[in-house]
Amino acid sequence: MTMRNHLVAAMLAAATLLLSVLPAQQVGGGPDPDRRGSTLFVFADDGTISTGIAIGYSQAKWRAEYEGMLTTLRCKYARLGKNWWTTFDTVTALEIGGVRVEAGSYYLGIAVDDDGSFHLLLFASDKAMKAGLLPWTTALYRGEAKADLRVPMTLGKDALQAAAPELEIAITADPKSTSHGELTIRWGRHELSAPVDLRPAPSKVDAGDDK
Repeated sequence: MTMRNHLVAAMLAAATLLLSVLPAQQVGGGPDPDRRGSTLFVFADDGTISTGIAIGYSQAKWRAEYEGMLTTLRCKYARLGKNWWTTFDTVTALEIGGVRVEAGSYYLGIAVDDDGSFHLLLFASDKAMKAGLLPWTTALYRGEAKADLRVPMTLGKDALQAAAPELEIAITADPKSTSHGELTIRWGRHELSAPVDLRPAPSKVDAGDDK
């Protein structure tokens, strides 16, 4: 065997040994039959769209054992839904629970403070992707990856007459006032909600005043 053949054989043997000690790669995902969405469009008098909002999420199933956890849960972060991130996209600025949300794309989570108050967490999607965050990333649960916005939510415990066996998230407009609406998260017999101002006052940046 020539020196070249010896070298090739040694390289193949080393590669085979390396592959044998590397962990097997696992693949997951595929079509998501549980993916749902909620959209809201507000039209101006001339027929153009003045507001466009979309929420996408995968429905997690409610379990009876969650009942006992509802009032004792305290966390810096909890997943909202399952599989891929729950997403929130808006083409215009709005306010949710008094918190201004600029136009853009966001990923959503939930936090429960020490006093039992619930907050919706919004992570700017571009920053989250660059940081390599997935909805189950440990840094989120530890509070090391901070949300860009925290929106207070009101808990309506046992507020629903008909239980939601799977997670339901919706954003709706008030039929009496297209400038106001509501964001709701329903699961089991419980509901988290926050008022939505679809046409908030312009910010200083919007008005061209950056002082």
